[in-house]
Amino acid sequence: MKRTALTKQAPHPWPFSHGIVVEGPARLVFLAGQVAFDRQGPARQLVGVGDPAAQTRQAIENVRTLLRQAGGDLRDVVEMTVYATSADLMEPAGRIAQAYFTDPLPAQSFIVVKALARPELLVEIRAIAAIPLPGSRGRGRARPTAGRRLRATDLTGRP
Repeated sequence: MKRTALTKQAPHPWPFSHGIVVEGPARLVFLAGQVAFDRQGPARQLVGVGDPAAQTRQAIENVRTLLRQAGGDLRDVVEMTVYATSADLMEPAGRIAQAYFTDPLPAQSFIVVKALARPELLVEIRAIAAIPLPGSRGRGRARPTAGRRLRATDLTGRP
């Protein structure tokens, strides 16, 4: 499976590309929004009350846990949607995310909402991953060729 970032913005608080092209056999995994609870069930605890960095870290770790259950990891994320209760959370949460994601970066949207499902939640992260199928060539994220321009035929398969 090959992944190519369509464009990459200048340095930004969040690691992202404007789009990703996935070529080849892959298992697509669509994750529901993940928040900063450390586990499921009645014994779960919110990590980082009032701390957007801690909540972002836990939400990303929850994404990682689910992807590992599906046979993948964070390197397989092709799209993320981040919901936050304030635009001021973009920078502190983005610093945490930069430690988790490498090139080619997933496409990402940062959306400010009035509130999340519970008042103590500051950040929620949805993700879509493309996990290479067993036996497919390569593993994880393909590195885009420097200077390669994406042609329309790359997306459609037609000249």
